[in-house]
Amino acid sequence: MHNNAKKDALQKIVTLAQNHDITLDEIGAHLTKSHLKDKSGKWLSRLLGYLGAAFIFGGLALFITMQWDALSSPTRVIITYGPGLVAFILGILVLKDVRYEKASTPLFLKSALLLPTGMFVFLNEYADGDDTQLAAMIVFGILAIQFLIPFLAVKRTSLLFFGYLFWNGSLGILMDRAEIPGEFLGIALGLSIMMVAWTIDRTDHRAIAPFWYFLGSVGLLWSVFDVVEGVVPWDLLYLPLTIFLMLISTRMHSRTLLLVSTFALLGFLGYYTEEYFADVTGWPIALMIMGFLLIGVSAYAVKLGQKIKHETLSA
Repeated sequence: MHNNAKKDALQKIVTLAQNHDITLDEIGAHLTKSHLKDKSGKWLSRLLGYLGAAFIFGGLALFITMQWDALSSPTRVIITYGPGLVAFILGILVLKDVRYEKASTPLFLKSALLLPTGMFVFLNEYADGDDTQLAAMIVFGILAIQFLIPFLAVKRTSLLFFGYLFWNGSLGILMDRAEIPGEFLGIALGLSIMMVAWTIDRTDHRAIAPFWYFLGSVGLLWSVFDVVEGVVPWDLLYLPLTIFLMLISTRMHSRTLLLVSTFALLGFLGYYTEEYFADVTGWPIALMIMGFLLIGVSAYAVKLGQKIKHETLSA
């Protein structure tokens, strides 16, 4: 039924075009112009909406700052936590209407900024003790649950992003309180974040995967370098690690991981050359060798990048 109606409509369009001597180019130009007009109108409306929200947020923050000393403890909590909670609830409600579901992301962003502020204010006003680290771990843990549980129901990417962000914040503080050395904390978190990013990259929420690839790989490589720096010959292990990450980036189809691992490899080559060859007679030769290595690495990185692009398009 639908196909017959579509065929009849197309036939009418053809008949009108023939009767009025309208070419295909003219039809295409008119459709393009109308599409661009609609798109520009939506862009302007969205821009004004974001500007209006920014003014509201800025005015609220300015008012709170100016009147802070004159406010009572309950008022301070309500005025900081309340708007965040309202924004979070509105973000959930607008998902029920397709016309307004895009407004959920800025609403969740506002709630992610205001909710922890309000919770820290509550703890500052009513809780005893001065353990800031414990307070942050509790706040981030509660917010991780608050964002991740609704995500399981509505499957909104922004909820997953903020929930996982708070989760890593709480987990990192917990590991630090367990007196795990900073380098090993970074390695553990970096590896876990990269594995979760790979899992996310295989779902409909893959838009946030590059951010987590970047964060996880930077944390991992930075921490490993802190462990092996200046320790002969273990510092050489950093070289195969960066090469391995470059290779695995093709398996993950991640240009972000490829970029980070390539820069880490180039940085390590610079460090190693300066550390062990700067004061020897062969320093100029070492510089030339490093130059050839850099050219080779950059060419290989470009080749891997093209491979990732091809595999992504083929998938």
